[in-house]
Amino acid sequence: NEFERRDRVKIRKIDKKAILAGLKSFCTKNVALKAIALVFAVLLWGYVLTDQKPMRTKIIPEVATSFDGEAELIAQGFCIRGNREEILQKVAVTVRTQITNYAYVNAGSISATISLRNISEAREYEIPIQANVSSALGVVQTVSPSSVKVQIDTLVTKTIPVTTSFTGELPNGYWADTDALTSTTRLDVTGAKTDISNITRAECVVDLNDKTSTIYSTFDVTMYDKDNNVVSSDILVGTLPSSTVRLPIYPMKSVPIDVLGSLVGTDDLAKNHEIVNAVATPATVRIVGEQSVLDAIDSILLTPIAVNGLNTTSTVESDLILPDGVRLLDSEKVSVLIEIQEMQMSQLFEQLEVQIVGTEKRANVTLDVSTVDLTVEGRYSLVSVLMRKDITVQVDVTGLAPGVYKLPLNVLVRDEAATVELTTTLSVTEVTVTITQQ
Repeated sequence: NEFERRDRVKIRKIDKKAILAGLKSFCTKNVALKAIALVFAVLLWGYVLTDQKPMRTKIIPEVATSFDGEAELIAQGFCIRGNREEILQKVAVTVRTQITNYAYVNAGSISATISLRNISEAREYEIPIQANVSSALGVVQTVSPSSVKVQIDTLVTKTIPVTTSFTGELPNGYWADTDALTSTTRLDVTGAKTDISNITRAECVVDLNDKTSTIYSTFDVTMYDKDNNVVSSDILVGTLPSSTVRLPIYPMKSVPIDVLGSLVGTDDLAKNHEIVNAVATPATVRIVGEQSVLDAIDSILLTPIAVNGLNTTSTVESDLILPDGVRLLDSEKVSVLIEIQEMQMSQLFEQLEVQIVGTEKRANVTLDVSTVDLTVEGRYSLVSVLMRKDITVQVDVTGLAPGVYKLPLNVLVRDEAATVELTTTLSVTEVTVTITQQ
């Protein structure tokens, strides 16, 4: 067995050497003859390609389709109904071509059409898909799918109303003049009778976000049926409907009403009377105009309001005086409340004696403070006529046993009613009272 194994190894080595020697001999001997044979083979192959022109079959997938004769169909008063993308699906085309043209046959060199010619009524048709190869590159053998169903309907035009709505909000400080809005109010839509008859209205939506100047543009519209369902614009033939909208937008500013500056005769009120408040309702109004004009306006005056001789609060109406170049967004008439009251004055009474009331018999009462100062404030007609004899400052010790007490001081100015109306301020509000038995 060992001898057999060695013999096999020797045979393999001899075979390997023989093969290498044969290859070396093939590559080094008769080189010229071999080169001539190779050239001859190439020439023969070229002859076969150019003269014999062998044929090959090539399948081109994803070839786009298109309609042929659609313009003539529309001219006859008909149109295609349905989803065009579904109808114009891509097809696979098998082409038989010469081998020299094989590489040039592709989707771009093939046209696949659906002929709409010779259609004379509205109904469904099964139409074959025809394919052609450009520049005589070959012959179409098959088209898959080979046909397509096409629904033909009567072409009609319908006029529908168009409304304009808005979404979003203008930036602060701007105002849109919707009263001056101009837009398309009616549209003509054209398409298949079955579909067009369902459309009842159209709506144009204008976005106001970030708008700071007049909107003047064309917007797409959305169509709806009677149940307010959206109708796709794919059913339309021709130009898609749109609405032209013009909406003026202006800078806006809120300014206060200058009531006091509008009053005439404030120095000639009833004697000893004054204006304590003058308020307009509303207190501010909105104006629009060019930004440079608005920047120069800080307030708005009213037509002059005469207050000569007034001595009571009253409410009047007045009109705003608008500066040039602005427009008022609110009412021109303003209600003005003018509060007029008698002037206030104060009078100081010094060293008023504190009177003790409610002293028991056989009791001795002493105060740590026997006199106080009193300031009286109130309307001029009342305070100006007060005299010391009209004022009483008292401390009430009624029912108190002997002892030491801190008691408040009470003030009476003329009578109870006058005391309630006036404001009194004592220099001392309470005193120390000492009660002893006699």
